[in-house]
Amino acid sequence: MIKSALQKGFTLPELLITIGIISVLFGFITVNLIRTQRQSYLTTTVDTLVSDLYSQQNKAMVGDTEGSGVISDHGIYFETNRYVLFRGSSYNPSDTSNFPVNLVQLLTFSNITFPTCPTCYVLFSKGSGETGLVNGSNTVTLTDTTNGEQKIIQLNKYGAVTVQ
Repeated sequence: MIKSALQKGFTLPELLITIGIISVLFGFITVNLIRTQRQSYLTTTVDTLVSDLYSQQNKAMVGDTEGSGVISDHGIYFETNRYVLFRGSSYNPSDTSNFPVNLVQLLTFSNITFPTCPTCYVLFSKGSGETGLVNGSNTVTLTDTTNGEQKIIQLNKYGAVTVQ
């Protein structure tokens, strides 16, 4: 049988199979991109927190007055869904110079084991930048609530940070 020039093209089953294969591939790609984005949230938040810890330590060491004219300690106060950068010898929630950093909705802090708990803050001493923490269990755990992945941030008495 000879096909005429008008009968060129794809059949319906060929088109459906092609669309099905493309849909499955698109689904796999979407799932992998979402997983990568979640891991990126956790890694980026840990990097930002470590940077903020060192920044607060440096401010305490160099005597940054932040415009107040008074050299003081600097610290970070931890809550479940955010942390707050503060100035002074203890955390004061009504201080207008506090700088809160909110976590992405699917991340939370847990297992905060600083000796200052239940108020849970790290304080860097003016001049030295030391924390006064006893070496050992000075940690805070950052958890991705969707998949349970965790990063443990440990701080020693000199302000050195270790991420596990």
